[in-house]
Amino acid sequence: MNIKQQALGGFTRDSDETVLVKGKTALLAMTDNVNFETPEPPLETVTEVLNDYEEKLSMAKRRGSPEDTAAKNQARKAMEQLLKRLAFYVTQTADGDLPKLLSSGFAVSSLPQKDDVPLPVTGITVSDGRQKGQMRLDFDKNNSARLYEYQLCQLDAHGLPDEWSESYTTSSSRQNVVAPLIPYQRYGVRVRAVNGYGRSDWSEMVTHVVR
Repeated sequence: MNIKQQALGGFTRDSDETVLVKGKTALLAMTDNVNFETPEPPLETVTEVLNDYEEKLSMAKRRGSPEDTAAKNQARKAMEQLLKRLAFYVTQTADGDLPKLLSSGFAVSSLPQKDDVPLPVTGITVSDGRQKGQMRLDFDKNNSARLYEYQLCQLDAHGLPDEWSESYTTSSSRQNVVAPLIPYQRYGVRVRAVNGYGRSDWSEMVTHVVR
């Protein structure tokens, strides 16, 4: 799965001073930057809002009245919204080109690590369904997964698997009904977890004879 790096436009956990510094850094880097010829929002608008935020931050630090603090917080919110829009524009324009991203002055997301890919699925059990020709598939919930995929295969008289089926998708780890199946046929099932960073390895095969 191709994961592209992007400009980071979130500032919720940053201090007031850090937001101001990040805003000035991005504004300076974006000015006359040939990689970003038509910034959205326009840099003039960003400059006006940043200057307003800097002024209100200075007043809040100097006087510290509730009114000054409220005005500073409102100005910060407006600044964050514009920087978030600008970071989105940078991400879309750069399209994963790291030198272009870095030239924007924004912090850049790191590439996903191997540990971000979900762990293999465990605790797989297959049992009779409520009706003939059905199986019920259950397994342990995988906290790093967004979805699950499973595949089926028939086993011959010697317990050897045939070709695996296409992949079926489920969002639940419990009470998955697999049907229609051939009664008295032994099937193998395997499951893997899926998230935005990739897919886990397939689980060990679990078998069951359909009633």
